Amino acid sequence: MSSIPKDWTPAATADIAKMTPAEFGGTDPKVFHEQKVQQYYDNHKTGSLKTAVKAKIRRGAHSGGTDPNEADHITVSFKDSKKKDVGGGGVHVYTGR
Repeated sequence: MSSIPKDWTPAATADIAKMTPAEFGGTDPKVFHEQKVQQYYDNHKTGSLKTAVKAKIRRGAHSGGTDPNEADHITVSFKDSKKKDVGGGGVHVYTGR
């Protein structure tokens, strides 16, 4: 399994600064987020993310958003080598929380 590099936006960094390991089953929030993003990438790297070379974590885990009923998710952009979005731009990586 190859790991995709992960960058964090200031907003996502601020989001997880307010979170505790207790919210993630005892796992450090940053580790939890990066593991979920990696799992998503691993499941899609031969399809919609085949040209992705980097993941940008845009927002920490949250529910709602544009759809107030949406399940808990992390908002991520996957970028290709030319820094263009792949996989649909803002991807919601569901956390299962």
